[in-house]
Amino acid sequence: MSTRPEPAEFRDLALAHAMQAIEAGGALDDAGEMALAHARHTSDQGRLLERARLLAQRLGLVDEWARLRTGLWVAGGLLGVLAFLLAGGLLTRALGSGQTVNAAFAFVAMLGVPVVALLVWVLWALASAGSARAAGPWSLGKLALGLAARLPGLHGPHAMSLLRGVNAVLREHRLGLWVFGALSHLLWALAFALVLASLLMLFAFQSWSLTWETTILSPAFFEGFLQVTGWLPRALGFPVPDAVTVNAPPSAQGAQAMAWWLLASALFYGLVPRLVALVVCALVWQRRAMRLSLDMSDPYFRQLLTRFQAMDPPQVVDAEHAPPHVQGPQAFRPRSPGEAVGRVLIGFELPSEMVWPPAALAAQVHAVHTVAGTMSERLHLLTTLASAPAVDAVFVCAAAASPDRGAERFLRQLCSHTHRCALLPLGRGPGGAWIEGDKPGRWADWLKASELSAVQLCATSADAAQWLASDAASLPTGTT
Repeated sequence: MSTRPEPAEFRDLALAHAMQAIEAGGALDDAGEMALAHARHTSDQGRLLERARLLAQRLGLVDEWARLRTGLWVAGGLLGVLAFLLAGGLLTRALGSGQTVNAAFAFVAMLGVPVVALLVWVLWALASAGSARAAGPWSLGKLALGLAARLPGLHGPHAMSLLRGVNAVLREHRLGLWVFGALSHLLWALAFALVLASLLMLFAFQSWSLTWETTILSPAFFEGFLQVTGWLPRALGFPVPDAVTVNAPPSAQGAQAMAWWLLASALFYGLVPRLVALVVCALVWQRRAMRLSLDMSDPYFRQLLTRFQAMDPPQVVDAEHAPPHVQGPQAFRPRSPGEAVGRVLIGFELPSEMVWPPAALAAQVHAVHTVAGTMSERLHLLTTLASAPAVDAVFVCAAAASPDRGAERFLRQLCSHTHRCALLPLGRGPGGAWIEGDKPGRWADWLKASELSAVQLCATSADAAQWLASDAASLPTGTT
């Protein structure tokens, strides 16, 4: 068996690792999810990811994922402002000291921190090229993801487990350096775009005198500084101050040349390198995203695969004479337009003295199932329904029973892979005869409290028969 199966979606892998983080504190009750995943998929990875998706829906991690994405946008905006302050804060301080500005100090204030941060990232990328641990240095991207999972109002009960799942996928596939780097480069690029816009506005509508001022450095040092930093802008056609301008008294022509030098430096040493690094990170992500998959050698996933293998039907040596149920389960598919819909009647934990099935419904359905309450019966029914085309199901129970979490979970699992689902509670009258319409208000309140709005509550068998007839196609009838 290959340790790297077919490619998978990043979100599905993150949910699978988030389930691993949650179950580190204790195994979840996943019998229903295991049965559905086993019936819907035949590959090992497909079953593992389907189980994780079903559990994530039950625990609310799918909504948690949406909140994490929203939080990432919010955190990105906040850190974009921080990057702007780091790139332009000292520049603003330098430009805010009247109309005379030290050009060299403005250059260092604008590009000092961002260039050092970029060099650190480049050196880390080169050093981590052949390393199995390429998580990346501290960056705005890593800070953004951590902040997104902790923002008030967007922080759910499993936010940290989901964050650990995301980090596990990034670490396992050596993507942390590139994903966090892409986020960081994007924030810095936005910050420098704002810096450029701010400089253009200031230089276009205000008169500034950019000069060279120093106490201990000689003019020759600034001449060399301009020669080195101005080489690329000059090669691309931007005006750059020369030695004569540096040593001459302040003038409008000299200030204009220094202003264009500052603008060109912000563009070529601040914005453009970040855009290039962002493109590199995006290309690496696109290439490695095609090979994302679960690590089947992980003990957690190996244990789950062992449970799935125990659910496989027995092997048949003579495949030609194998019964239909051992040919492999069919993947579940929702109803498509024009597709025939079967109708099934399900009795759940009904009293033995009750006449079953009700005569008014027996003739309207294609199959009748009885579940006494054991887990094996529930799993068998769920597997049968998951392997069949879409059906309309009427769920019949004793009205006097107290709805519990087990019934709620079973009904929710039925809804997840049936076309429609209805609930029919039957009660017992004063004379001992079974009647219909008993305590409908209590069951309606329970459906509302359980957020099972997709389940239609029927008061009588006639209502259930009418509900079935409202949207169903005919199939050969039979009772099981």
